[in-house]
Amino acid sequence: MRRMIKILSGTILAAAFILLFPGVLPEAQAAYSTSAAGIVTVSSGSLNVRASASSSGTRLTSLSKGTYVTLISKSGSWWKVEYASGSYGYVSAGYITVTESSASAVTAGSLNVRTGAGTSYSVKGTLSYGKTVLVLSASGNWSKILYNGSQVGYVSSTYLKTLMTWPVPVSGSINQSFVSGSHLGIDIAPASQGMAGDSVIAAYSGTVVYSGYLNGYGYVVYVNSYCNGKYIQTRYAHLKSASSLSYGDTVATSQYIGAMGSTGTSSGVHLHFEVRIRASSGDCISNSESTAVNPLGYVTYGA
Repeated sequence: MRRMIKILSGTILAAAFILLFPGVLPEAQAAYSTSAAGIVTVSSGSLNVRASASSSGTRLTSLSKGTYVTLISKSGSWWKVEYASGSYGYVSAGYITVTESSASAVTAGSLNVRTGAGTSYSVKGTLSYGKTVLVLSASGNWSKILYNGSQVGYVSSTYLKTLMTWPVPVSGSINQSFVSGSHLGIDIAPASQGMAGDSVIAAYSGTVVYSGYLNGYGYVVYVNSYCNGKYIQTRYAHLKSASSLSYGDTVATSQYIGAMGSTGTSSGVHLHFEVRIRASSGDCISNSESTAVNPLGYVTYGA
């Protein structure tokens, strides 16, 4: 209910703002916590960016093969993209390959973006506090990022904070909290008590390393990611049925994982959600290869 009130309040205020000040609109961010990174994969030439999700839409610009672009949302066979800072359009999804990325926010007042991973490389731009970027990869203390639509550069990982999404959009109720050594995650209740089927989404982008039935977890999905300089793993357990995701699949933040259920060792319908720090860059399927941490240290409660 609180989430619905917040959403409605925000919508009403936004509508009032537009009606009162029709010529003034807030500046869009380069990315959102739910954005993903894509690579243009045309066989030759370039990919047209259009003003609408149709091949008859006005051509705005084009993106060359191998270009990274910020993916905002997908509808049918079209991706809405940000192709330049604050500039949006649509591209055919058939020529975009979604690649692993993670949304992070800038925590420095002004963060230099460099042409390479090190202070010896030249500065190609700056990012202001709170700016959202997509981390493509990380090495040491440096992150390769996608920003301003289709710009790629390198920044110090020290000044980036991971943005993780709440995994059950329709419910912010926690049945059981994290307890170190005994309950290694949080249990999120369904929107309607005892009713299975609520959508479970990826809290963070990454790569699927396990999808199937596993002991007390029942139907579960493991997703490996790299964030805030750490190898992490998110787990989504007690799903209603097997997820359509398979080993090796790349998932974007907020991508559908499966339906909430009560499979495995479970006393009722809920999502058991874990965040774990992996001991290495490997799959780390065994519990001994990772350490469970409180998910609320990574995701905002009910956000």
